[in-house]
Amino acid sequence: MNKTFTIDHIQSALDAHSPNEQPSLDSERNAAVAIVLSEAPTGELAVLFMQRAEHPLDPWSGQMSFPGGGVEDHDETLKHASMRETLEEVGLPLDDTHYIGRLHDQFGGRLKTHLLAVSPFVFYHPDPPPFVHNEEVADTVWVPLSYMVNPKNSVPFNTPLDPEGRAFPSFQYQHYTIWGLTYRMLRDFFALLDIELPMDPELKKGN
Repeated sequence: MNKTFTIDHIQSALDAHSPNEQPSLDSERNAAVAIVLSEAPTGELAVLFMQRAEHPLDPWSGQMSFPGGGVEDHDETLKHASMRETLEEVGLPLDDTHYIGRLHDQFGGRLKTHLLAVSPFVFYHPDPPPFVHNEEVADTVWVPLSYMVNPKNSVPFNTPLDPEGRAFPSFQYQHYTIWGLTYRMLRDFFALLDIELPMDPELKKGN
């Protein structure tokens, strides 16, 4: 699929969007992430991902994600939590001038439990500085939006976390695998642009 994205088109889609914020009101815990867009060296829009450092207490240890994390008491809003976490994790300063919209909240529980809600906020940064990772981050990478809408780049992914052995859709970019909660947020993002990504397999009734 040959698709050209512009920040004006994305801004218009987000302006017309009414995000579902109910999960963040119903969950026991809240987190927020920043979906940061910028121009890649090729001039096309790309989105920032980070690879989480390996840690035995992190349920997403080693996985690809957007910058973000748990909301703390001193965070003024969920959006400000995503901005604070992005600065702490990758050294990228964000403010309200970079903010362009919000996506649907997502439950972030492990397949069957919904104890955590994650709120995704979209930002555009025209000139990001070099990244400075903290101990929670192993790597960062910009992935072009055009790459993710090419059907040949969406592949099934099996995780040992799923006892039912289902194949979840994912992107393989270089040596990175983008799947799960992060993929579901991307699916919502591209849906605003009338682009349909493959869906997760349905959970069995009663899950």
